[in-house]
Amino acid sequence: MSLPEAQVPGAAFRDVIRHLASGVTIITSSLKGEPVGLTATAVCSVSATPPMLLVSITSGSRTELGIGETGLFAVHLLRHKNRGHAEQFASRGAHFERVAYAMESKVPLLSDVLGWFLCEVEQTILAADHMVFIGRVVRCGLEDRLPDPLLYFDRSYRKLSPVAEPGAENLEPWGSSQDAGLPGFGW
Repeated sequence: MSLPEAQVPGAAFRDVIRHLASGVTIITSSLKGEPVGLTATAVCSVSATPPMLLVSITSGSRTELGIGETGLFAVHLLRHKNRGHAEQFASRGAHFERVAYAMESKVPLLSDVLGWFLCEVEQTILAADHMVFIGRVVRCGLEDRLPDPLLYFDRSYRKLSPVAEPGAENLEPWGSSQDAGLPGFGW
């Protein structure tokens, strides 16, 4: 069975996808020895064994070119108090101005974030006007055990409720060999 060849209008797609809640991240790398980065929500786990992440970056952006040049990138999970960093890296201009970081294997690792992953590119896929990088996590760190992540939903920043709902303790976000994953994904 095949679906009809109908084209979904971009506005309709954006109206629906903006209701997918996600964590706000900053992706960094370097281009010609200079740090580059951008704010992104198109990040997801691919596998825990081996640990791998997927990021989707606009083709031709300085960050995409830097990842292509170095074969390395970092994903930084932001705290709610890092909202200014998210806005700075989403704007044109000096992304790293007044942002503390240290270079690690040609990749800037931001200080004062919730957590981070340093990744080596395993696979690159051109998808429409984006480049999808699948990276093997070579190092990672969780900087805060009582996180207050910066979330994005319906064109607005959001805060996580301080009270966790029970029932998700044993779920794997990437699913399992028994097709068990998050509710609604294989159950």
